[in-house]
Amino acid sequence: MGYLDQKKLSSEDSMRYFQDVLSKLDLSSGREIGTQLGFSPKYFDAMYAIGVKYYDNNRLEDAIKILYQLTVVQPSASRNYKALGACLQAKEDYATAITVYGSAVALAAMDAEIHFYVGQCQFLMGDFSQASITLKLASRLCEKYPDKWAHIAHHAKDLCARATQRAGKEAK
Repeated sequence: MGYLDQKKLSSEDSMRYFQDVLSKLDLSSGREIGTQLGFSPKYFDAMYAIGVKYYDNNRLEDAIKILYQLTVVQPSASRNYKALGACLQAKEDYATAITVYGSAVALAAMDAEIHFYVGQCQFLMGDFSQASITLKLASRLCEKYPDKWAHIAHHAKDLCARATQRAGKEAK
């Protein structure tokens, strides 16, 4: 009987199981943890879909747990960070959302939505100057790739103008 087959795990059993799993990983291989543990692409897609469904149903804590775990086992997927950031943004934890979105930007720098969401967080935190810069980048990406980002182009441009206006008022 394996550790996970038991109904109750002691903290020592949990630690042994965790150490056993870690001992099987080759962190220098360049392969993602989830792949090394045998998770299939379908598993990642299913877990992502569940996390997004929780988000859609305003079960943010459940969504955050799943999406956070996905960022650990599949760290090269920007969508996981983007969705986790959206959950944190919905909880009005803007500073943490910006940090998480930063990981998504590192993986998908040309994703206008991520920059737009970061700009929204900055705007809502009252950092209008930085929001203006970020939203300007989002707007430029929308202009450069109109087929891909048309659905946010107007919103990014509008919020950028509002942030720029507020930043100007603060500077006076």
